[in-house]
Amino acid sequence: MALPPIFDPIVNAPRSQKLVVGIMGAIVIAAAAYFLLLAPVEAEVSQLRAQLSSLQSEIARSKAIVADLLKYRREVTELEARLNALKDRLPGEKEIPTLYRSVSDAATASGLGVSLFQPRPPVVRDYYSEIPIAVSAEAGYHQLGEFFERVAKLSRVVNVTEIKLGGLNRPRSPIRAELVLATYMYRPVGSAPAPKPR
Repeated sequence: MALPPIFDPIVNAPRSQKLVVGIMGAIVIAAAAYFLLLAPVEAEVSQLRAQLSSLQSEIARSKAIVADLLKYRREVTELEARLNALKDRLPGEKEIPTLYRSVSDAATASGLGVSLFQPRPPVVRDYYSEIPIAVSAEAGYHQLGEFFERVAKLSRVVNVTEIKLGGLNRPRSPIRAELVLATYMYRPVGSAPAPKPR
């Protein structure tokens, strides 16, 4: 097959000129291939590498958040278990009369001569209501100590918040004790205040 006449000057040129034209053609083809094919792909690769780096750092942050989330979920579970255990130690509204009876029975069993046993209105706090109980009694030191011991052994929380002792000229009951005991009732946030004692 014969080449068109346009290629005659190249075909009839000396060998050195053909070599230069061939090298120039190869350089033009290589440059065109680089600028038309490789440069856009290289730019796309560098852009994808930047995206990959960004995604890897985001994945690392997400893994750290997930690890923290699992830790926080475990903590929430532990705290809920502790809260439920503490709620069990705080009497509910229905258990308050039974608790009053238990404290009164502890006083009687200890040998205290109780002249006043009066629940006071509850003091509302965030998560609980504090219910004070005024107790006025006459007893000996040992009977008073036994009463405190019995109150400490109750299944519900009862604290002695105030204590005033006075002496009496009686051999069996040398002490007059004015006490304020406090018990607590769990109260969810936003719930109505506890009922007043009867």
